[in-house]
Amino acid sequence: MSTCLRKLQAMLIVAGLPLTAIGLLAGCGGAAPAPWETTWPARGEVTFKGEPLPNAIITLIPVNEGIPASIRPKATSGPDGVFELETYGSADGAPLGEYKAVVMRFPASKSKENPSVRPNDLPKKYARAETTDLKVVIEEGANVLPKLELK
Repeated sequence: MSTCLRKLQAMLIVAGLPLTAIGLLAGCGGAAPAPWETTWPARGEVTFKGEPLPNAIITLIPVNEGIPASIRPKATSGPDGVFELETYGSADGAPLGEYKAVVMRFPASKSKENPSVRPNDLPKKYARAETTDLKVVIEEGANVLPKLELK
């Protein structure tokens, strides 16, 4: 979905300002999108100690300075450790570029009387862009990422 259509959809749904949204459409024709506004499909798999890692939260932190700090492609892994990245909408992928991958998982307690979320149960190394050694590159076209292997 184009950036202009996303803006229109957001205006109609969130703000309820149809006249403003129509005004936005009038200004959408000529300018080329910024590089970070175009996303490319990307899927991958995350493992921990050689086993698929379910319910992991994967966040990509741009290495390239040209991508704004607000752009953070993300995903949650399924039961088989497989994930699909999204930036602006469901499984829309990620902008071109090189990223560091941050991976965390917050398991739920098993208590039915007092359900809660426990702290991150993965090694701290993977929780910060400054310490993770997991890297991802997004290229034009459909991306099948190398396996993110946590040890």
